[in-house]
Amino acid sequence: MTSHPGKKLLIAMLLAIAANAAEVIRIHPENPRYFEWRGQPMVLVAAGEHYGAVINPDFDYHRYLRTIAADGLNHTRVFLGSYVEWPQAFGITDNPLAPATGCFLAPWARSAIPGYSLGGNKFDLDHWDEAYFARLHAYLDEADRLGIVVEAVLFFVGPGWEHLPMNPRNNVNATDDVGAMRYLTLDNGNLLARQETYARKLVHELNRHGNVLINLCNEPWFYNQDRPGFAAQPPAGTKAWIQRIAQWVRDEESRLPNRHVLCVDISNQGTVITPDDLTRFFPQVDGFNVHYDANADSLTLNPSLPRYLAFNETGFNGMSDEAYRVQGWRYLLAGGAVYSHLDFSFTAGYEDGTATPVFTGTYNAGGSPALRRQLKVLLDFMRSIPFVQMRRDDSVVVGGADSWIALAQPGVAWAFWFPGEGPITPGLALPPGWYRAEWVDILTGGVTTLHYEAREWLATLPGVRHGGGVALRVFAEDAEPVPAPTRSPRQP
Repeated sequence: MTSHPGKKLLIAMLLAIAANAAEVIRIHPENPRYFEWRGQPMVLVAAGEHYGAVINPDFDYHRYLRTIAADGLNHTRVFLGSYVEWPQAFGITDNPLAPATGCFLAPWARSAIPGYSLGGNKFDLDHWDEAYFARLHAYLDEADRLGIVVEAVLFFVGPGWEHLPMNPRNNVNATDDVGAMRYLTLDNGNLLARQETYARKLVHELNRHGNVLINLCNEPWFYNQDRPGFAAQPPAGTKAWIQRIAQWVRDEESRLPNRHVLCVDISNQGTVITPDDLTRFFPQVDGFNVHYDANADSLTLNPSLPRYLAFNETGFNGMSDEAYRVQGWRYLLAGGAVYSHLDFSFTAGYEDGTATPVFTGTYNAGGSPALRRQLKVLLDFMRSIPFVQMRRDDSVVVGGADSWIALAQPGVAWAFWFPGEGPITPGLALPPGWYRAEWVDILTGGVTTLHYEAREWLATLPGVRHGGGVALRVFAEDAEPVPAPTRSPRQP
């Protein structure tokens, strides 16, 4: 019997949806602290531009994406256009997130009325700018072909309320002048409906892309913390607003083919994420991001959290590469899923990341091609170990070093980070047997391999730290090796 044409079409559509969904980065089914994409377990490592690749039409994102792919990295962040910066914001010279006067490309179309704070006509929040969405899709498509996962950030206000398109002075739609403090709360007048329309539109547009993490809000604690202090979380009112945004995202996705990973920035440095907060405010959230967590405190404070943790912004620790290199090793070897460094060597005109970062005022930060090559060593190291099956276990080192962090899959594999400089001879409490140990030079990726027998549960391995530390991986000789990735980035 011949099948009905409509039935064939339906089957083809369902198969296409299933195939598309299989390409979406997701939480790893065996361990919610990590990702899976294209059939491979994944951690993300970035040294990227300052989030303006889509909204700044003078920024050559083709050259930028090719550069970070050639450098061997697999991640970047981008702001989606509800927020923009002004010249010299945070002392940044040639800031990608601060387009030239009148050039800010936002999701909304410009009206015929002049007066936007950063040049050009005011925005009309009732109409979308198709040029913006064409650039967004092209950017994400190219990142996907290159194997780059993009964290797409929906909201931020920070010190930029004066320049937001939703500020009534910047649009023709009579939005309420609520100010920065109320913008990220449910008590924000008629802006809440505007935020919902924007969020649903962006989620709908992002849905076709498998290489996207959706960040609900960047730094929602900015000027708005539940208590004084650099590391405080946002207050309950802002958390309730975040929950509402997450509900909009999940509701919109319920009618679309794909379900994306959701995350939100939770604090600077480290903070305890309580079971009560997970239930009350974050039931839809898959992961939490921290900024400036140089000591990996967020991981130490949340050892059993059933969500992934990401160090998704660092910088402003001077121009030396060493601080950022060490922070990345510390965070991923402590069990983090993401390390994302702000690389200010990327500017409009220097999308190959060769500019010398220049700052005014009190801020100072770095970035360089050399650092990106060194962070590739970190990403390659993580790919070489079975991190999905590993857990933090600092007890395996029993002397011979003054500081360390360790991940372990008992009986199979161990990974260690030893910060500092100079020679060390750590003692490892391993079961008797034969092992392959590999010291990894964090500057070059060079490997020194030792085959040895552990006797009476103890082995000592001499190594040398330089450039801020040294990494070590150890495999039981009879353990199955970690398979190499079987799928390469998509080809154009």
